[in-house]
Amino acid sequence: METINLWSLFNPLESFLEKSILSSKYWKIRVLLFSCLVSFTWLFALNRGYIYENFRSFYADVILHNPQPFFFWNSIIEQGDAPLKFHQFESGSHEANRIFRLTIPLIAHYFHLNSLGLYLLQVVLGVGFLYLLVNILARILVDKLLTFYLFFAFVNVYVGSCFFFNCFGHGDGYTFFFMLCALVVRRPLVMTLFCQLAFWCDERSVVMAVALWLFHHFYYQLSRKGSMKVLWLVIGNVLLYLVVRVYLSKTYHLVSEDVENFSFDRYLYFIKFTSLWYGKRSSVSLEGFALVIMVVFIILYRDRQYLRLLLLALGSWLPIVAISFLVGDTVRTLSFTFVFWLIALIIIKERINPVQLKALVLIISFVNLLIPVSFP
Repeated sequence: METINLWSLFNPLESFLEKSILSSKYWKIRVLLFSCLVSFTWLFALNRGYIYENFRSFYADVILHNPQPFFFWNSIIEQGDAPLKFHQFESGSHEANRIFRLTIPLIAHYFHLNSLGLYLLQVVLGVGFLYLLVNILARILVDKLLTFYLFFAFVNVYVGSCFFFNCFGHGDGYTFFFMLCALVVRRPLVMTLFCQLAFWCDERSVVMAVALWLFHHFYYQLSRKGSMKVLWLVIGNVLLYLVVRVYLSKTYHLVSEDVENFSFDRYLYFIKFTSLWYGKRSSVSLEGFALVIMVVFIILYRDRQYLRLLLLALGSWLPIVAISFLVGDTVRTLSFTFVFWLIALIIIKERINPVQLKALVLIISFVNLLIPVSFP
């Protein structure tokens, strides 16, 4: 029996992509639009109930002004009107953990945005996020076809689609956008601005500060001196955030529930509870990018790059994993590691041949396509 060349099965698709999308002067915009069209259509086809239920509740909450459970736009606007006032929220609620997440409330206040305005701005930031992302991937991979496949994979996970489908008001899209901006800018003041916007959007972005430094080091191929400058800038931003947070806490008696009620026994309880469904939830968050994580750790261990291995594991991955058990919000929390995925891709590309890289990227893309985005 005649054997089939597996790569030949992709020839019709790749021929279409080359002629219709990748040959254009504006190929990055076409990649963005085509990927979103296919991904969102696929989501509507396989997960209509998810879309229908979420946006029906969104319509009732935002348009009809009929408050729905687990929608937080109104509480964000109320917080923006009095950001330094202690608000009493139900223990364990999402609002109780938003005390120091001031960026979005202040945006709503100073730009006079209502709930619908905040959501629409999130959509606009999503388009900006995806355009910056396709440019980053194009620079990392230096291959239009692989850029398309990997960008398509990003659009099919929570970090790439939350701007459009998370209409609850968690604000993750805002945080991810500011984090990505902090990756692509190199001027210290502008980088500081985006770091602080991200930190005050969601404190989990602070945990990814080491990844921010590592990304600049690998992506821009910085010298030792240049890398140390970025490291000190990142450290300075973290210290600035912590100092201001402590000041606000002491002066205005603002305390986040996760910090105030933290204890080792409470953390063990959350581990026991979260571990019951952690595998399912983490797979929805990471999907095919779990392969990137495994491959980069294997490569660094094989090459005896133990320092890089420790920096990536202890500085970019394990802290977020630990936090995902504490907050019990696995999908959203693990999505903050998208910076880690980009760093891993840079390292992997340097150490495997083009055929292996294409195989890895294709597997990631198709795994992500087969698992429809699901949240919460």
